Amino acid sequence: MKVIMGAPVKGKQLKDAVKNHLEKQGHEIIDVGCFSAEKFVKYPSIGERVAKALQDGKAELAINCCGSGTGAAIGADKFSGVLACACESVKTAELIRKVNGANCLCMGEDVVTEELACRMTDAFINAEFQDAEVPQPILDFWAEARDEMIARGETATERKIETL
Repeated sequence: MKVIMGAPVKGKQLKDAVKNHLEKQGHEIIDVGCFSAEKFVKYPSIGERVAKALQDGKAELAINCCGSGTGAAIGADKFSGVLACACESVKTAELIRKVNGANCLCMGEDVVTEELACRMTDAFINAEFQDAEVPQPILDFWAEARDEMIARGETATERKIETL
């Protein structure tokens, strides 16, 4: 599977650990930055780069990291075609796919360990939207909610990585 990955400097170490984990499993990673910890990177520029790659269909799923996972989610989720959620557990990483149809897992390197992030990533990638034994009206609502949320927002642009 192809997976888009991004992170500013705070989050790069977690991104690199998860990237290595996924590559060992045979996944192809589309890394949109940052690529160096030399300069402070503005997280909204990474969020838009992740969103642009999702909008362009470069991959079905993305992982965006930062210090807490919050900025990563805010930076990517404002764009159409992106459902980004900050998670801190394996269960939430699974449920954002099964229930919400999210396509962007966001995590923070100050919040989760590399080992936990890898487990969360596996749960996220292996989960399927609506893979739950619930009544059809609930499945219909989940699809309606996902479609409503993913349709809102702007079109992302070809944004350069912004630094200070």
